[in-house]
Amino acid sequence: MKPFVPYQPSSTIPVQSNESSTQSKSTKSTHQKRLCRNVIIHGFCKFQDKGCEFKHDSMTQTTTTDSVSVGAPIFVPRSSSTQGALRSSLQPQRSNTFPQFDNAYYPPSLNMPTPLSSSIKPLMEEPYYYMNNPPSSSAILQYHVCPPTLPHISNLHQHQRLIQSFHISDNLKDQLIKRNESTMTTVSAKELGLPEQVHVYHSLCPLEDKPGRLLGHASWVYKAISRIDGKYYTMIRIEGFRLVNEQAMKVIKQWRQIRHANIVSIHEAFTTRAFGDSSLVFIYDYHPCSITLSEAYFSPQAQAILQARFQAAGINGIPVPETTLWSFITQMASVLKTVHQAGLSVRTIEPNKIIMTSKNRLRICCTGLMDVLQYDSMDAQKISLCQQEDLLLFGKLILSLACHSLPTTSLIQPMEYISRFYSADLKHVVLYLLAKPSSEKSMDDVFSMIGPRLLHELNSSQHHELENSRLVRLMSKLNFINERPEYDRDPTWSEEGDRYMIKLFRDYVFHQVDDLGLPMVDMAHVISCLNKLDVGVDEKILLTSRDDQTSIVVTYKELKTCISSAFHDLYHTKSKK
Repeated sequence: MKPFVPYQPSSTIPVQSNESSTQSKSTKSTHQKRLCRNVIIHGFCKFQDKGCEFKHDSMTQTTTTDSVSVGAPIFVPRSSSTQGALRSSLQPQRSNTFPQFDNAYYPPSLNMPTPLSSSIKPLMEEPYYYMNNPPSSSAILQYHVCPPTLPHISNLHQHQRLIQSFHISDNLKDQLIKRNESTMTTVSAKELGLPEQVHVYHSLCPLEDKPGRLLGHASWVYKAISRIDGKYYTMIRIEGFRLVNEQAMKVIKQWRQIRHANIVSIHEAFTTRAFGDSSLVFIYDYHPCSITLSEAYFSPQAQAILQARFQAAGINGIPVPETTLWSFITQMASVLKTVHQAGLSVRTIEPNKIIMTSKNRLRICCTGLMDVLQYDSMDAQKISLCQQEDLLLFGKLILSLACHSLPTTSLIQPMEYISRFYSADLKHVVLYLLAKPSSEKSMDDVFSMIGPRLLHELNSSQHHELENSRLVRLMSKLNFINERPEYDRDPTWSEEGDRYMIKLFRDYVFHQVDDLGLPMVDMAHVISCLNKLDVGVDEKILLTSRDDQTSIVVTYKELKTCISSAFHDLYHTKSKK
């Protein structure tokens, strides 16, 4: 066996030609000028430090500078924000970005603007920044569709109309917009220390700046949203009240059964500890932008406005006109009549417990609240005493509104004032209500006293419904004519002549469809067409048959004539025979 001999490299140096060395150097230099594909595709090359021969410095590019731009001034701003510096450090550098700026050539007379970051910072820290601060603009928003009439426009002719007449009145639109804004107003519950949710109600918003006092307890009024139906409700909270007798909640069930136009309906009452104490909560309907009678007539602002109005007129007028006062008496008398018939008593007939939801529209709020706070087993005698107390409070309310002052112990001067400025009927009603309680004193006697005034209010409300029967009569005539199977031994009478246009008009009003063939149930379109037909305007409409083979252009005036003629033939057929 031969011994193992390790491999020894030869000491002979290989000889290479100059052409091969020159070719390898040129190839290497060519690779160094080309950008590596890994950098182009992935943004980096993991073989950069492991012998990759291609170019990797993609972010550093050389730019050529001409002789003109060498001596150009360099602009640098005077102030820089922290966020701007942070933003620039996070973004990749570009070839056209300036490394620095010099403010030597910035005009010193021009003030630098405030950095944007200073105005954004409060918004980032406080999510309700704009909600709690007043708006930056003090200008009053104009919600009117059209501007008011210019003073130089003269009176128009009878056939001319202003553009304002095609829209709702500006006052009504302002009221609706203000109610909508008041309903949608929200606040931060955490800032005010309010709970996020109370029972099934959330988004609590206080409606009063200061709490009220009720039987020694602080009372708060909130606006809340129910998560059951998504509607807004008024929440009255009695702070620190402990319900001793659970039978008091049964009174709320009796109040829930009463539905009256002048009562703020109550929905439920419950106790809760969501506010950090034992609180009693009442839920009522929410009426936005409503004010109490106390705010409308007895507040310092109302007193100043009334005094300025009297001074401008130069007369000693009365605070409340007698027609308005009779309207208030009628509304309150109707409420008391309904409540007393249900075996209950209001017990909250006070100026600060009655709200005005619109012009001269009164509603009694806080109903059932005193029944729970001062709960006692009520028998027939106690209920009668509470109802007599309602009549006494009703008389004091009328006296306060008439004299524009809260009632005092002496009734001599207030009654002299009423005798001077108001009628004898009003004085007689006030004297009856302020008389001593007795079993013979009831709301039936009050209604007998205000009967003529009540009839006047009823007539004024019926005047709004005066012309409602016109459309009913018109639709009755259309149904008498259309689709009549036979008339005067002619089975095609309703399909010929003028009656055919009436049939097409019926389809035009009631049987329209949309692009998808679905029926269009538009009551506004029906009422508008019937009103135009009832008046007989000269507006032209296109009537088309169901098979699209017949088209007729006719006016409402011509259709009205056709309907009158056809109905006249039907109505007078029997008399002719």
